[in-house]
Amino acid sequence: MTIAIPTYNRAALLKGCVGSALSQTYPHFEILVSNNASPDDTSRVLSGFKDPRLRIINQATNIGLLPNWNACLANARGDYIVFVSDDDRIMPWLLERCATLIRQQPQLSSVITLSNLHAASLGHTRPPRASRLCATGVRDGTIILKDFLTDQITVNMCGVVMRTELLRRRGGIPLDLPHTADVAAWAPLLLLGRAGLINEACATYTYHDDSETARLGVEQLLNDGRRVADLIAQTAEVHVQDLELRKTIQIEAKRCFARRGLITLSDFRKSGGSIQEILEVAWRFRRDLYDASLKAVLRFVVLSLCPRSLTARLRRLRHSTPEQLA
Repeated sequence: MTIAIPTYNRAALLKGCVGSALSQTYPHFEILVSNNASPDDTSRVLSGFKDPRLRIINQATNIGLLPNWNACLANARGDYIVFVSDDDRIMPWLLERCATLIRQQPQLSSVITLSNLHAASLGHTRPPRASRLCATGVRDGTIILKDFLTDQITVNMCGVVMRTELLRRRGGIPLDLPHTADVAAWAPLLLLGRAGLINEACATYTYHDDSETARLGVEQLLNDGRRVADLIAQTAEVHVQDLELRKTIQIEAKRCFARRGLITLSDFRKSGGSIQEILEVAWRFRRDLYDASLKAVLRFVVLSLCPRSLTARLRRLRHSTPEQLA
């Protein structure tokens, strides 16, 4: 197996990332770091590791975020690969849990594990949502995907182990989806047959304000969400034979990214976007947002379109005890 770590200019975080990769209890793996011409101390940090399982690729110039991921894919030697960003961490048991399922049924398209969510600005980590219907094991990948699309499980790229050759045949990491390239890479694989699910946290995904995706414009985020929903729907059309299940996946893909689109607009409002700007963007993407549930729409209205004083009051009421309300 290959643990791929694409990195750029995060020497302080990279050391901990490589350390977590080296702590794997499964013995048969390599760590492949692609240094994207970092100007900081990345090279010095990497030279401090004296472990034969670590291989380093040094890019002569910065080739971009997603091409650097594909450079890892092109150079991976393992039958399966997991991409771990330099600010993410994986648990010591990640590969061992995945290898157990792969031994049960070789040639799985992927093994999906759950990931904690770490808010860098708050220093707070929260555990993942775990499936209430699916236990750890091998199953039809569409069942796992449905759990993801309906927010029943918390999945991020750093917790997804994919069959290397299958990902290569499908073109690797798509370069034209800067916000959703990760989901576009692994989610369609679940529609190709059997896959594994590890229904526990095996990684920790970090989100913060200075990531490349955090700097993308709101319309880019919405457009990428729409396109990956379309990709999932189109893949289901080809590979899911059960008509009812196929339709369910297609509907849930649209609902999922409509819901996330409304969250994107809410975040845009929190970061200073005006109500007029939000309404203009929402109108342009109205066909994509139409599939959101009533609950998601009401949440969006409260968080984004109500006066902020009213929103703050509603939040206080929501968290008040009966005694406080009295």
